[in-house]
Amino acid sequence: MASRVTETGAIGNFKRSRADRLKEKTRDKHDDREGNSSAHLALIRQLPCCVCGKRPGGQAHHLKATGLRGAGMRSPDKCALPMCEECHLNGVERAGSKNELDWFAKRGIQALDYAAALWTATGDLGRMFKVALEHMAGKK
Repeated sequence: MASRVTETGAIGNFKRSRADRLKEKTRDKHDDREGNSSAHLALIRQLPCCVCGKRPGGQAHHLKATGLRGAGMRSPDKCALPMCEECHLNGVERAGSKNELDWFAKRGIQALDYAAALWTATGDLGRMFKVALEHMAGKK
């Protein structure tokens, strides 16, 4: 009877294989949260900076003023904007989370609307570039 317990697929053998447990442990859980997509972030990083227009921006800024954050959690990827390192680190990050939307508004950027438009077009880099160009045209 004991030999049947060790057979694969036998009733009572509930422990998954070591390979399956290791695979689960090392799996990237980033995309499990609703609104997160590694593919979307990769496309965001190819778009021009939403502030200065430098191409490619290279970084994704996750908006803080969305109400979708939790303790120790950033906003989901659907709330991300393309930014260059200079505008990201020395601009909006210095403004702080309470002044973030005002910081963007002073530069003619409707941050929440822009992020929503990018999320709607995700998966299609051409459409996302079109959204970015329309945004840049609307700023001036």
